Amino acid sequence: MSTMDWMPLLSTGAGALIALSGSLLVDLRRERDTRSRDRDLDRWRTCVDFALALDAAHTALRTVPAGDRQAAGVAMTEAGAYQARERLLMSGTPDLVVAGEAAFHRLVAMRKLIGAGSDLRSPAGHESYHEFAETLWTFRMAVRKHFGHRAIQPGALERRDWSERHECAYCVTATD
Repeated sequence: MSTMDWMPLLSTGAGALIALSGSLLVDLRRERDTRSRDRDLDRWRTCVDFALALDAAHTALRTVPAGDRQAAGVAMTEAGAYQARERLLMSGTPDLVVAGEAAFHRLVAMRKLIGAGSDLRSPAGHESYHEFAETLWTFRMAVRKHFGHRAIQPGALERRDWSERHECAYCVTATD
């Protein structure tokens, strides 16, 4: 009987095992990176859609007659505010959800104000707008921070603050 030298066979098998496991690890990492990138893209779209829905709902609420609760609710629904909120609640990070909820509830306060008979041009309605504007800007800055961008300061956009009170013709004439 001849004696077989097992060393070349074992070396080849070990090399194949190392190469296979290396390929597997690379594939796993690529898959994890892809999932993370897809999750971030989905979260980005959700945040943008949420901000756009809130802005559309605000625009629609401005046309609703004071006291028309049904039209105020329809304005929010048709703008997609409720649907966008649900997506944010399910896919947002805690910081994004908290900032988004603050803006959403400021908009709901406007809806309730209109439903109760106030006009958005009234002092209460006007103040409600400024509270909404400030929380929407806070949400936008939370989104920027989440995605690694620096927050923008109001002064960079020639504003004193995010409430828009200082740029508001109504507020400026009320304080004169």
